[in-house]
Amino acid sequence: MNVHACHVDPETLHEVPDHPAELAAWLDRQAPDDHRSWTAVGRAARLLRRLDRAEEAAGRALALEPSTAARLRHAQVLQWQGRFGEANAEFDRCLREPGDLRHLVHQHAGACRYDEGRWDLALAHFRESLRLGADAGLAVDAADACLTAAEVAVELHCLVPAVHRAAGPVVSARVTDRPPHLGLLADLASLLAHGPAPLQVVRDLHRYTPDVEVHHADLVEAGWLVIADGTVTATARCLPVLHLVNEVHASTASALWSAPTTVVARPDHPMTAAVTGTTPAARLFDRLRALRHHRADAHATAWQAEGLTAAEVRALPADTPLRVRIEATTDRIASRPYREINTETRANLIDSLRALPETSG
Repeated sequence: MNVHACHVDPETLHEVPDHPAELAAWLDRQAPDDHRSWTAVGRAARLLRRLDRAEEAAGRALALEPSTAARLRHAQVLQWQGRFGEANAEFDRCLREPGDLRHLVHQHAGACRYDEGRWDLALAHFRESLRLGADAGLAVDAADACLTAAEVAVELHCLVPAVHRAAGPVVSARVTDRPPHLGLLADLASLLAHGPAPLQVVRDLHRYTPDVEVHHADLVEAGWLVIADGTVTATARCLPVLHLVNEVHASTASALWSAPTTVVARPDHPMTAAVTGTTPAARLFDRLRALRHHRADAHATAWQAEGLTAAEVRALPADTPLRVRIEATTDRIASRPYREINTETRANLIDSLRALPETSG
């Protein structure tokens, strides 16, 4: 068994040890005293995410032999620690040094930008690394998929609310038997009009809505929803309103998008089962909402992993290290549907979404 064997996680692009327990046991036995042994210890400690020890070992190795390769290994530890400014400065220094390691320098510099969520800069480094002969195809594809997720998100945040804004007054004017919290119920129309939905899915769709549990209770008490056995079901009184909402959303989408595009990216999300209507514009609206909710779930996964609440993440200042880490993780998770399509299809998707109008006429 090679205890140092590892593989690259295709989403994070970080190396993962194949035999972590054996590698940890090996590391605990080491007493490094030269450049080579400090280098081996630094790599093992980094793979095991014992990053303080990895930094010490990589620093010792660099001091004993201040080569470009040793500087790269030290910078990589800084990167994994989230010290991106220091790491980028080291990678830039390595790029100025002579030698035949430029393909590796670009690859590592790209990985640092990738961890930062600077997908455009990561992609540029990875492409240059690939051009210089490095095995960087996986990294190029990953950065491109993440960049696609970030750029598509901008369009989703414009296009989906545009339908809701245009449809809202029409729904309000046409509903005669008006439920409480009509806007919240309208968001669920394409899901609940076709049968029960899991309660957790319904909660997640409105995770940022204050007092959403109270709103659900109001709808139950007034006879619009039934919540039992972990599911939410629309009552007979509620179904006509849901069908009306879907009809208005479908007609609004058709008015906005007379020439709708086809979105082949399909997220693994419950909203892919939602149906607003059968027209091309209505189906596009459903797919865009599914992608938007998939991204919202990715964001929640990212901030929950950091131990935050919804209120705490909303109050988190921009450009802080924690916010940068959350947004980068969000893009990586949100990129999963786009990893299933090729780079040309991704580019066409972005162009086609940008061409869709946000207002009619």
